[in-house]
Amino acid sequence: MRTIITKQRMEAVLSIFNKTMETTSEDAFFLQGAYGGWQLMRKIPGTTAADSITTGFRSKREMFDTLMNMDIAVAIFKDKKAIEERLNSLVDNPASA
Repeated sequence: MRTIITKQRMEAVLSIFNKTMETTSEDAFFLQGAYGGWQLMRKIPGTTAADSITTGFRSKREMFDTLMNMDIAVAIFKDKKAIEERLNSLVDNPASA
């Protein structure tokens, strides 16, 4: 049985994504709904404007899946980068191990 995707569920995942991306209120991602669909937007710091991150409007299910996939990809990238930095510091300074 598939889970029903609500606006609240999408916003919960978006909140997690904003935390993963370490955004501020000035450059946060947000959802824009129109035409029965949703698109991901991001505030442009220092302005009242925003950029569209996703192309076109998507269903709630598609937007939810997009947000989940983006969050997972960023989290994996951050973990990989942290591991590489730790390995590099150990190579450069083996006494810190």
